[in-house]
Parts: sequence; structure tokens; C-alpha cells
Amino acid sequence: MAMFGCVLGLSVTGWVAGCSKGEPTAEIVYPIEAEVNAAFQAQMTSGIKAASPRSLPQSAASPAGGSAKTQLASFANRSKRPVRWSFGGFNDTTAGVKPAVASATQLVQTAAAGSAGGLAENNQSAPSASDVRPVEVVPTPSARPEIKAELIPTPPGVPLARIAAEIEGGKKEGDTTAMEIAAVGKTIPGQPALIDPATDAGLVGAESGPEDYRNWAAPEAVLFVTGNQHGYIEPCGCTGLENQKGGVARRYTFMKQLRDLGWPLVPIDAGNQIRRIGQQASIKFEKSSSALSQMKYQGVGLGPSDMRLSATDLIAVTYADSPEKAMYVSGNIVILDPSLLPSHKIVRQGEFNIGLTSILDPESLEAKVGSDVTINEIKESAQKVLAVMNAAGANFRVLTFFGKEEAAEQLMVDVPGYDLIVVSGGYGEPTYRPQSIEGSKTKLIVTGNKGMYAGLVGLYSNQPMKYARVPLTHEFKDAPEMRQLMKEYQQQLEQLGFSGLGLSPIPHPSGEKFVGSKVCGDCHTQAYKVWNGTPHSHATQSLVKPPEGRGDVPRHFDPECISCHVTGWNAQKYYPYVSGYWDLEQSAHLTSVGCESCHGPGSSHAAAELANADVSEERRNSLRLAMQLPLEKAKEQCMNCHDLDNSPDFHDDDAFEDEYWPQVEHYGMD
Repeated sequence: MAMFGCVLGLSVTGWVAGCSKGEPTAEIVYPIEAEVNAAFQAQMTSGIKAASPRSLPQSAASPAGGSAKTQLASFANRSKRPVRWSFGGFNDTTAGVKPAVASATQLVQTAAAGSAGGLAENNQSAPSASDVRPVEVVPTPSARPEIKAELIPTPPGVPLARIAAEIEGGKKEGDTTAMEIAAVGKTIPGQPALIDPATDAGLVGAESGPEDYRNWAAPEAVLFVTGNQHGYIEPCGCTGLENQKGGVARRYTFMKQLRDLGWPLVPIDAGNQIRRIGQQASIKFEKSSSALSQMKYQGVGLGPSDMRLSATDLIAVTYADSPEKAMYVSGNIVILDPSLLPSHKIVRQGEFNIGLTSILDPESLEAKVGSDVTINEIKESAQKVLAVMNAAGANFRVLTFFGKEEAAEQLMVDVPGYDLIVVSGGYGEPTYRPQSIEGSKTKLIVTGNKGMYAGLVGLYSNQPMKYARVPLTHEFKDAPEMRQLMKEYQQQLEQLGFSGLGLSPIPHPSGEKFVGSKVCGDCHTQAYKVWNGTPHSHATQSLVKPPEGRGDVPRHFDPECISCHVTGWNAQKYYPYVSGYWDLEQSAHLTSVGCESCHGPGSSHAAAELANADVSEERRNSLRLAMQLPLEKAKEQCMNCHDLDNSPDFHDDDAFEDEYWPQVEHYGMD
């Protein structure tokens, strides 16, 4: 199983939902003219100046009959949701419509100074995330106080946001803040003050110190942002689960906690669920998509690793029988036929019609795509889908982009109109706050790598959007629903077996074969004794019966796990060598990270050392020399498994010499 990066000392304190209120169901529609007129009249009645309603195009009904959809219906995603949807891409007739919305700038209402009034005694704010325990903390010695971390610093040089200043300036004891009014769906009386949420002043509200999302009032909509899982569907625990971030089981738990608070989540993912090719990659893509569906993701993009799958494998997962069941969207990818993958989605949540689309930069591709897949130019595609979303009534437009940040920034300069761009494909952790783009009003956030973080974007109709990042550490307990999915994934690998996954042993580059550590121990008794006392000697058993409460899901049928837990596999490319480990029965002598994992297969050397071996002294010495591993080369060999994912501490300065080598130190003959 692919493994995860280090937490670097940070952890998350899991918290219990402070409210049993259910999740408000997202309604996803094309706003027809009657609805727009009604909303317009409601706004005028409340005293808010609003733009005149526009005549909006209607979505054409999809024709029935024998299309590519019908032929591929057996591949449909069967997830169900009690909502109504609006899509582009399914025989959408609005593709060429001139945008009815001229600007991406969204003006929102705040109270005039001193105008915030109190609510009736019975009106109370919706539960806030501050009702629960701290979410992200840094473990410290017991003598020190707990240090809270992972908050959003106020932008340098930015004064208190206008809304906070206006409300706090006139607030009296018992008055209700704008956040609280928004939480109960009331309108702030008085002359509205307009704030552009795309400006720096519209991002955070705290005058001193960072802002904590746990103190947010319940947003009207919350974008739950992830991306670039890159095959890391769960942390395996090789370095301890407390030292690894990410995994769909933790992500599910965090989402459930927010939904239990009544927060209306709109989950989106920038794509790149897998990282390899072959049968296992196809299975992992399907299981990852199933996890996203169970977590009610609204819009998911495709990354360069995803695009290495065949068109058939992609459509088997991304295609939906009908628009309301679609989860994947792309503004510039066509697989087989444009009708099979929608270009966008409009999600209606509160006062927001959130337009969702995704773009894959062709420059990020890892391999050439097949002739049945088309990836269109990004600027033209982004312009086209933006026009369609605007015509459909979107008032907050989100683009997930897989590629380099520089390319994403330039795209937003070239195509003004998006409110937020979510970028995946770079390296490093997400920043604490959204980034500004020179020459653009669009704000940019990044997802980070391996699904280790979730980003939260809180949307309010009468105050600026808010942003926080949350690392998914071990304090978020594994959700049973996702644990079951991981069990099914491993069971599917077991049923197929290595052969069914397309693996067959290949000869070792040396031409030698593996004999097992016990044969080595016949002569190297002291070295064998040292090895037998290390975790290497029972590495396979840790997969057969995983520790730390994960024994319900054995992983020794998973090539991505077994390659570093047995003898006779290529650790980095996940395939077996001839005479290497195959299963627990016929290759029990190789169920460990044995001597030959580092020194190489030793069949000829072992045979030459037998008493009756018909081998010249020169040949014997040559074979002995070939098995030697100088200390200066040993570290490099160890890093085949002790890489940055599995063993980050191994890469600290002098860690090998001072910590790791002393644990296994041994020398040749007794």
C-alpha cells in the first residue's frame, strides 16, 4: 500500500460533534426565470439593491435512445442523492451562450455602522465549530501548555475587515453579530455596505493574530477541498500512524463531524487519485471514486496519473446514467464523446449558486493519451465553461486546476471571472491563507500532496469568504465505512492474486536466485543472530496481522505493501523476481526483509561455500566479493524502502550512522 508523509510533530485532536442537527441537503438546479424573479422580489422587499433579473436559458432535455450513453450504461456510478442538478456537457445547448453575468465580482451585504440589531430571545445562532475540542495542536512535554497551531494568519498590513469594524463599533451587550445573523438566515437592517470577497480585506476578520475556523459561525456553504491523493488511499502505519497524515477514512470522519454541526459541505477534489498503471491502479481508481461518492463529493477533476488509465477504465467510473448521478466534471477533457463527461456543475446552497469545473493542464501529463481521449487547450476551455456557468446563474465560480501554480495564475489573468482557483500538482504543504494573483481578482489555494490536508472555504452572503487548512492526522479516527471499503479493496487484490494483477516474476539483473536468510546463517551465525533480533525478521507478519488495531485488513496480497516486507521483490517498482517471494506457503523462507534484500540473491555464493563444491578459489573469492556491501553504499540500498514516505527520519543528517546502522550492525564471517 502506498504510504504517507510525516506529520512533523503536528497532530489533530479529534472532536465530537456539538449538535445532532442533520446536514442541509444541497439543492442543485438551473435557476429558471421564475425563481430568479422570486429571488429578485424578495431582495427588493428586504431593502437590498439587486441587479435586474436576467432571462436565463433553459437546459435542453437529453434525447432518449441509442447513444454512447446507452452503450456504456452498465458502467454507471450508482450513487443516489435526493437533489436536482444542472450540468453542462449532457447535450447542453448553452455551450455557446454569451455570459449573462458580466463580472466575477460578488458584492455582499454588511451592516452599516451601529445598525446591527438584536434578535428575538428565542433566536439563537446555529452551532459553531468552537463548541468542540481543539482540532490541531502540537504535542509538547507535559510541563508546557498545549500549543494550538494551524490557524490562518491575518494578511500582513490588512486592517480589520469592514464588517467586523462596523458591527463591533456599534455592538452592545445582547446584540447579535453579522455572523450570528447569517447563521440564522436573517437580514441585516440598515443601509448595506458592499464588500468584494476577492479583495485581501475580504478574507479574514481578526485584527490581531490568526483566525480559527472553529470560531466561525455556521457558513451558508462550505467548500471542502482536497486533491492529488496520488495513490495514497490510506496511511499504512509503517512509521506509526501518529506520524502519517491523510487517508479517506480520516477524511470521512472529519466531514461527518462538520456535517453533524450542520455545516453544508460542498466537497470538491482536484483529481489524481492514483499514481501507477495496470490492474491494481484501475481497482484503486474505482475504490477511490467509491469513497468520494460515499463522502458526497459534488465535483471531481482528473489528474495526469488518472489519465494513464484506458478510456474504458475511466468511463467505467466517471460515466453516469443521468446528470444527477455525475460526480466527475472537466472543462477540457473529452473521453470518447463529449456527452459522457459534464463540463461543469451548478450547486445551489443557501444564497450561492456555486459553479464547479476542472481543468487539466496538458503540460502536466505523464504520458501521451490515447486517440479516444482529447484534452483541449486550457484558456479557450476555461473561457467557454465560465460563460456557460454564468449563463446558468452561477454567482461563485470555482475552478480546480491540475498543473503548475504559475500556469494557474496566468490562466486566471487571461480568463478573468473565476472567484477561486484550487491548484493541485505542486509540492509542499498548503499555505495558511489564499494567495493573491497579480493582475487578477481570483484567489488561489493549493491542495498539497497525497491527500494529507483538507481545505475549508466558508461562504457567507453578508461577509467575506473564510479559509482554513486542516491536516488529517491520526486524531481523526478511521471511519468504519471507509475501513470496510479498504477491506473490500484488499479482498479484491487477494481474489485476483499477483497473476491476476498482471504480475509475473522476472529474472534478477544479476542472474542469481534467492535462497533465504537461514542459508546465510549457516556460516554467518553472528550476523544472522543480529538480524533475527530486528523488525526486519518479521516484516511480513506485520502485514499478515497488522498492528495498531488494523488487524481486520491484512495487506500481504497488496504489491505496493509486500514489496518492502519480503525478500525477492523490486521495492520501488512492486514486482517479484524469479525465485523471490510469491506466497506464504511456497516461499515461507522469504517471509522477511532478509539478508538478500540488501546484499542481493546469494544462490551461487552459498553453493560455492559447500564443502564438496567444485569451484576454483578465484571464483569463490569473486562470489564473496559480489555479496559484500560497503557501509558507504549500504545507506543507498536501505533507502529503497526507507524513503521519505516510509521513513522520513532516516533522511535526517547522520541518522543512518547514529541511529539506524547501530540497530543492525554486523560484519561478514564470525
